[in-house]
Amino acid sequence: MPVFPSGVGSPGRIRTKTGRLYNFFFGPNPQRVNIYLAEKGLSDVQRVIFNAPTGNTDWPPAEIAAISQTGSLPILLDEVGTKITQSLAILEFLEDRYPVPDMRGSTAAARARTREIVSVFDEALDAFALWARYGSDLGGHDKSAYREVIKIGSDGYIQKLQLAERMIKQTDFLAGDTVTIADCVAMALLHYTASFYDVPIPACCPQLTRWYDRFAARPSAVCHEYPATQLRIARGLMEQSSVAFPG
Repeated sequence: MPVFPSGVGSPGRIRTKTGRLYNFFFGPNPQRVNIYLAEKGLSDVQRVIFNAPTGNTDWPPAEIAAISQTGSLPILLDEVGTKITQSLAILEFLEDRYPVPDMRGSTAAARARTREIVSVFDEALDAFALWARYGSDLGGHDKSAYREVIKIGSDGYIQKLQLAERMIKQTDFLAGDTVTIADCVAMALLHYTASFYDVPIPACCPQLTRWYDRFAARPSAVCHEYPATQLRIARGLMEQSSVAFPG
């Protein structure tokens, strides 16, 4: 059953200006959007939050199946029926519709920097997903048959975090002195890898660790519970896949 956050409404309520967002509180792509909405202070989006699916869940429910062939979330439907199914596209759409407070950058150079950092963490997610899919007990794969794939994924993830470390300047947030989409994307990924798979930020990324510790204390980064059975199996990815980070 979906959950309607406080003040959001119910399924029969008239849609708000920007329509309806279907989402989870679980996983890096859904959490990008949840963190963004909290940082933006945006209440004009009606949110429908579903419990994370488990092996016993009949997913997708009819409401989602009617608008998505894959059942993946988040999905944003605007007031004229436009459907957006990619998390970064949703963030860009909402920034276009609600430019204040600005979360991309006030100049072309600032916006380019934000997008560069977003790209680095988006690519880090792709690499981590490959590592976790074949290296975690949750995936159920014969790890001995996928050693090269696991190495490609884990090495790629570490390399992208090291790149992010080199890009960070002495500012409060990743792209500058104010919070941007880049912070939302990075926090969603790093919180997920640490709290679900028990994979910390490598010691070779001290600036990234300091940023993470600061941002994790913000209300937008509130931790939600993971499905207990999946969490128990997923934790310990580094040990399960015999991966060690550089010092």
